[in-house]
Amino acid sequence: MAFLEDLDGVRIVLGVNDITLGRDESNDVALVDDPRVSRSHAQVVNRDGQWVLADLASKNGTFVNTRRVERHPLRDGDQIQIGDHTWRYHSGSDPHATEAATDAASLAPQPNLTKRELDVLRLVSDGLSDKEVARDLQISVNTVRSHLDRIGEKTGLRRRSELTRLAIGLHLDGER
Repeated sequence: MAFLEDLDGVRIVLGVNDITLGRDESNDVALVDDPRVSRSHAQVVNRDGQWVLADLASKNGTFVNTRRVERHPLRDGDQIQIGDHTWRYHSGSDPHATEAATDAASLAPQPNLTKRELDVLRLVSDGLSDKEVARDLQISVNTVRSHLDRIGEKTGLRRRSELTRLAIGLHLDGER
C-alpha cells in the first residue's frame, strides 16, 4: 500500500480516497502551524492506480524533488515539500521498477498547451533531440528547453517517454 512518510517517520497511508493537504483544519492533512501553506494547498489523487500530486493554485507552491509542480505523477522515492513540511512517497510496489505501467495521457485532464508547446511535444515524441527540435522550429535550444519546462509544469511529466505517451494520447504522433 502506498504512503507518505515525513522526516520523523510519521506515515500517511494512501488508501482508496484522495487526500487534501492544507492549513485549514477541514483538510485530511491539516498543516495549521505553517503560514507558508495555503488553506487548500494540494491534493493527492488516485488515477487508475497511479497517485498524482496536484497543487491547488497555492501561493507558495508545491515541490517534488525540489521542482515546483502543478501536477506530478508520483514515483517511489519522490520527495514532496509543502511549506516547511517534507514527505517521501513510497509506492509499496517493486522499488526497482523503472516506470509505472500507466498511460501518461490519463493521469491528468487534457493540458492547456499552446500551439508551440504542442509542436515541441510532437517533435520530442518523434525522437528528436533538443537541438533538432530547435532546428526544425527555427528557435534556440534554450527556447526549446523553456517550452519543455512549461509542459512539465502544466502536466507534471518530464521524461521523454512520458511526453511521448502524452503526445500519442493527444494524437500528435505522425503529424509532420
